[in-house]
Amino acid sequence: MIDVERYPTQATLGYHRSPPSFSYKSREFLQKMELNPDSDYYRVSTKLGAYVFLDRIGVSHAKVYGVLNGIDKLVPQHLKKPVVVKPLDGCSAVGVMVLKPVKKGWYDSIAKRTWTFDEILARGRDALDKRGFPDVWLLEEPLIADGKVPDDLKFYAFQGDIALVLQRQGRPGRSGTLASYRWYDADWNPVETGKHVKKTNTDLVLPEKKEELADVARRVSSASPYAFTRVDTFYTDDGPKVGEVNAWVGAYDHFTDEWDQRLGAVWEAAELRVPSHVKPIPKGVPEGAYPLPWWRS
Repeated sequence: MIDVERYPTQATLGYHRSPPSFSYKSREFLQKMELNPDSDYYRVSTKLGAYVFLDRIGVSHAKVYGVLNGIDKLVPQHLKKPVVVKPLDGCSAVGVMVLKPVKKGWYDSIAKRTWTFDEILARGRDALDKRGFPDVWLLEEPLIADGKVPDDLKFYAFQGDIALVLQRQGRPGRSGTLASYRWYDADWNPVETGKHVKKTNTDLVLPEKKEELADVARRVSSASPYAFTRVDTFYTDDGPKVGEVNAWVGAYDHFTDEWDQRLGAVWEAAELRVPSHVKPIPKGVPEGAYPLPWWRS
């Protein structure tokens, strides 16, 4: 685990400035991405681009069943076996349904209730209206442990070093899925970071296999083309799986000053260890051209 105290501070750098903060480095990354939106450099952080990257380094993830050009292209035949339906370009679990066929419809492991087929379509349309996602949907293998959706451990990793971990647990609510969170430092000590303060749940218990998930996160981070990589992991019935690989996070400026500076310093140090070359993701992959047996309709 990383010791953030050993990273540069103003006194040891010998410069007339403090190290860049996490918020500064995040804005810098997003500005560069906005200036070069078609660059293959950024495709690893797309959903399907990340899956191609993970395949190349031998890290397990959900199997891809297909991509739909529109929620109205979904038909009951697509739901004959357990499946995750989610927006290809979505975020924060909005519009995500983990479905299993039952007698009266499809049980959603996230919402903890059964939907009819018309309700599934309505939930998809509602997600599009609320967030303005492109109407493209990914169908993939559910990540399940003991019949439930396991907690998500999100590792803030910097070229093989883990500085921070966010545990996320979903639960049903009146208007959709609610989430509770708990933060941990590199040694699994609970910490407050300034993010998700009102949604923190100190009763959350870490998965027994947390170290296996951490090892996977380190492996992904070390191979990543980015200095900072958030690696989202789950421990499933089939072992550790990676859900997403992200080069930036939302609400990146919500951290306390302490954590903002700590994460920024680790980011800057990790820039010296970024691999000189990572094989680019083909241009069509992020839009749905996942290079395994797949179909699109």
